[in-house]
Amino acid sequence: MPEMAAGKTAVWIDTDPSVAPGVHEVDDGFALIQAFNSPELEIRGVSVVYGNAPFEAAWPIGQEIVAMFGPKGLKCYAGASRAEQLGEETDASRAMAAALKKERLTILALGPVTNVATLLKNHPELYGQITAIVAVAGRRPDQHFSAGNKNAPPFRDFNFELDAPGFQVLLDSKAPIVLAPWEVSSKVWMKRVDIDRLAAASEGARYLVKPASDWLGMWSDKFGTDGFNPFDTLAVGFVTSPDLIECENLPAEIRSLPDDTKPQKPANKPYLIVSKDVASKRTLRYCHTPKPGFKDDLMRRLLK
Repeated sequence: MPEMAAGKTAVWIDTDPSVAPGVHEVDDGFALIQAFNSPELEIRGVSVVYGNAPFEAAWPIGQEIVAMFGPKGLKCYAGASRAEQLGEETDASRAMAAALKKERLTILALGPVTNVATLLKNHPELYGQITAIVAVAGRRPDQHFSAGNKNAPPFRDFNFELDAPGFQVLLDSKAPIVLAPWEVSSKVWMKRVDIDRLAAASEGARYLVKPASDWLGMWSDKFGTDGFNPFDTLAVGFVTSPDLIECENLPAEIRSLPDDTKPQKPANKPYLIVSKDVASKRTLRYCHTPKPGFKDDLMRRLLK
């Protein structure tokens, strides 16, 4: 078993990075820099999955961030390139399984859960080695992911919708699951003043500046907001700073309901629903409110 300092949490990060200049989602990049600068974490590995970017784009970005800013010796593993690979072993699923055989881990599932679901599908005996799977997904009934004042269509529950069958594998397992969903991340905003602070900080912080500036511009144009939500950072924050995020235990299930992002096309889509009214016996930890100190804690880690 690898040695670990007292008070630290051993984690595996499964991510779909797309942080690059141009209009690309940046939250995985923020979350990785946040994690790398968090002394509470012992990061045992990073794996890459499709999602915010096609796998062929996400894979080199993940390798680059790990090589440039990750702890010395940290390895990056290639995972699934599409949801249809659920159950197919990859370097990522094999490496996660090997790591779990050595010690208990918290898995930060920052993208579609295909890699993690493959692990549980092929190695169900390892569920007891998982302290928690922290996933960026889920919602309450009748909750819509909307931002700004331009009446743009609601966001998709992106990670979940890209592999709902994979999430069902997680629900069917006995592994503890924590959700860091839109509800909690929608209450944290990265604004121009925050990006300007990154520009004057460490190399890792500066790496985020151009992609974040472009992403901020898109949010301003499309949604009429003066900032963007750094979604995946709330998942990392749950592990590093649990006292700064309010959560509750709620039953969860997957339901098929009309697609709220396409009101003119009444086709159904899957929803990951949490509620006291859900009849399922499967209970998850649902995070919903960041406390006032969360943003300062996040910025402190990003600026290191």
